[in-house]
Amino acid sequence: MKEAVIAWVDAKQAEMLELLEGLVNIDSGSYNKTGVDRIGGMLADKLRALGFSVQVQYQANLGCNVLAKLSGAGQAKILLVGHMDTVFDDGTAAARPFTVRDGRAYGPGVDDMKSGLVTMLYALEALLTAGWQEFAEITVLLNGDEEIGSFSSRDLIEREAARADFAFVLEPGREDGSVVTGRKGVGSYELVVTGKAAHAGVEPEKGISAIEELAHKILALHGLTDMAVGTTVNVGVVKGGTRSNVIAENAYAKIDVRVSTAAEAERIAAKLAEVGAGAVLDGIKLKLLGGIERPPLVKSPEIERLFATVRAAGELLGLSVRDTFTGGGSDGNFIAALGTPVVDAMGPVGGQGHSDREFTEVATIPERCKLLALSLLLRTQP
Repeated sequence: MKEAVIAWVDAKQAEMLELLEGLVNIDSGSYNKTGVDRIGGMLADKLRALGFSVQVQYQANLGCNVLAKLSGAGQAKILLVGHMDTVFDDGTAAARPFTVRDGRAYGPGVDDMKSGLVTMLYALEALLTAGWQEFAEITVLLNGDEEIGSFSSRDLIEREAARADFAFVLEPGREDGSVVTGRKGVGSYELVVTGKAAHAGVEPEKGISAIEELAHKILALHGLTDMAVGTTVNVGVVKGGTRSNVIAENAYAKIDVRVSTAAEAERIAAKLAEVGAGAVLDGIKLKLLGGIERPPLVKSPEIERLFATVRAAGELLGLSVRDTFTGGGSDGNFIAALGTPVVDAMGPVGGQGHSDREFTEVATIPERCKLLALSLLLRTQP
């Protein structure tokens, strides 16, 4: 079956690029409901053509989620996850459409993660065409809001992850070809500061500056960073005040937090609460909002064993596949937190994501398609 899968993928390379071009040339930013729904409809049709039972879960304001299931004759329950949304504004696809230059494909979302969606579909089709049935159930979950935190799809992801024996996430492979077996947890906080306005020249003593208070808090927040244990706290957005001659009544900061373990997530959440509880200036009111949104993806022995399967599949293809840890989060964090082994970044190799330089190495699209297919084959063989 291995040879049949490889030959089938090799024969479909032009077709894979054609589908990728169609996906990239549709604007599907996280808040573009029409675009995400259009992508979802296209992929749902392709999954139905493969024999999957498909539910397209439409939403009032955000794009859809696609849930597809296929029963087989084996034992393993498999979960494959990808997202359809991008970080790009409407009009980007028209301004910067899909192109291929010097072996690289360019366009909004080409790497993160529309090439991964193509890889997933064609790996499944290659296996099913070759007669693969050694699974109890395959679940494909495609969500429309990963780039903004998966708020509408987290419950769905966690429900399906709890049922699965193992999972693969089709986020892009790292630039050196590595897959991901560990990710930091991600927190998003907002500190809101309320003071008292006054004329800065006539009676400044009657005011309480929210900006001054926030300046103290920014230093305290950045002081929580501990590179030795992999914890970072970054104040990335600060706003406050109305005019230079007015003592600022209001100010706020948006804070990004990254942690490597669940214990560290608890510790840093407590430290943030302390910073947000006590004001330096008399009369200031503080409110800390938010929390840890994605738990850490911690490499477990079960994840190590699943990665060993991926590495073995790579060896069959003449590839030396390595794994790595990254500070970025994905839906793989939710899966691992439930104890389900997951290998992330199984998609094609590229780089410069979330920028106008984003690219995918074209040769790695069929390569990663074969890697996923053979990983599934090896993991489910009797």
